[in-house]
Amino acid sequence: MIKNQMITEVWKKTPKLRVICFLLILVGLVIPVQKILLYRDRKTDNSSYQVMNFYKEEEDSLNPVFIGSSCCFSFYSPLFAYNTYGITTNNYASSGMGMIAYKYAIEEVRKTQKDALIVLTITPLDIMNYTALHYLLDYMPMSKNKLNFIKGYFTYGEENILNSLEYFFPLMRLHERWSDLTADDFVLDNGTKGATAHQYYLTYVTDISDDLFFSEERREMPENWVYLMTDLLDYCDEHNEKIMFLLPPRSYSEEEFTQLNTLVDYINSRGYDVLDLREKAEEIGLDVTHDFYDKRHTNVHGSLKYTDYVINVVAERYNIQLDHERNEEWDTAFNNYYELIKGDVLDVELNMKQRDCFLERPELVSAVYDDGSVTIKWNEVENADGYLVYRKENNEWIRVGDTESTEYSDSECAKGTNLYTVISYRNDNGVIRYGNYEYKGIGVEVKR
Repeated sequence: MIKNQMITEVWKKTPKLRVICFLLILVGLVIPVQKILLYRDRKTDNSSYQVMNFYKEEEDSLNPVFIGSSCCFSFYSPLFAYNTYGITTNNYASSGMGMIAYKYAIEEVRKTQKDALIVLTITPLDIMNYTALHYLLDYMPMSKNKLNFIKGYFTYGEENILNSLEYFFPLMRLHERWSDLTADDFVLDNGTKGATAHQYYLTYVTDISDDLFFSEERREMPENWVYLMTDLLDYCDEHNEKIMFLLPPRSYSEEEFTQLNTLVDYINSRGYDVLDLREKAEEIGLDVTHDFYDKRHTNVHGSLKYTDYVINVVAERYNIQLDHERNEEWDTAFNNYYELIKGDVLDVELNMKQRDCFLERPELVSAVYDDGSVTIKWNEVENADGYLVYRKENNEWIRVGDTESTEYSDSECAKGTNLYTVISYRNDNGVIRYGNYEYKGIGVEVKR
């Protein structure tokens, strides 16, 4: 009783203590609500999933870590690499991340992944706009590094420092969304470690063959690039960073490509490794008519091929072990991810060790329903030993046939629209290697 009275007296006589306690309680309430609103704000576009989920990984459990913009996480998939090789890697990436953020992103990664190789995915982005800043800063925990990033941006960038408060406190721009919250918004993780799963990535196919530009010409870099890259490389020198720079194969303008040539020369002159894949799409196995969802991003099929190529090159260059033991947490994450993508990929496509990206896709000629069955026909593929036939059922591609012929009849078709596709394969000394296929398939109406 006397103890309680003493506490009460102290409470009454120390208004500062009451203020501090009030602020602590307020922060304790604000942070969880802010997380809910931020997650809801991003749950349809994957723009920040990689940053948000990176902080959930165990210390020193990832190698390598990829840093960059949406090009980073649309091209490279940690879960695809894990599914085939058991290696645990990750992306610290957000849409629109530019050069100005790289050294701060490196510092964030080093807080938990002290010895990991860092792979910086370089694009022509330098200064980040309003939206891109939020994609990164909204999910970066408060720290001296975050404060330095905000300070550095508003010192160097074009925005007014008075606009910076919402980067410290994102709730300031989200307060009007309270009334829109539903029960689903309180589930802050879909269990896929931030894997890319938006509609464009899974379903869009864009032919970028007419948008590719290559040149040996060197043009002067913009002043922003010179300043920011010099600052980044000085930082890497000072901290003895283990860094590799990566340029993905995508569409670049003539100006971008020639300026990047100069940038690659500069990075090399500073003693850093560059994996320049801008002209390597064919070597990787990417089909520029099918494996992109827009001019600058691979779709899920291109991502599978790119991930396999890159992780093998990086592992060889830096003596990183592949073929690790399985991890229950990562197995669960991949299984969760498969549930999201199974309507857009084939099961045999996911084992990257058994792919032959150079085996052509069978051209689907016809799908005709007659007398209780659907007959699918396709053109013969050179060097193919056989073909697997799939039908889409309950939003999942189900294997229905295996044949050496160029046609197949399916009597198990259901009433309504049936979608079919066919993937080629060859026998490589007892190992079956699967080629390419028409991602959207061919449809036929079944009337029973």
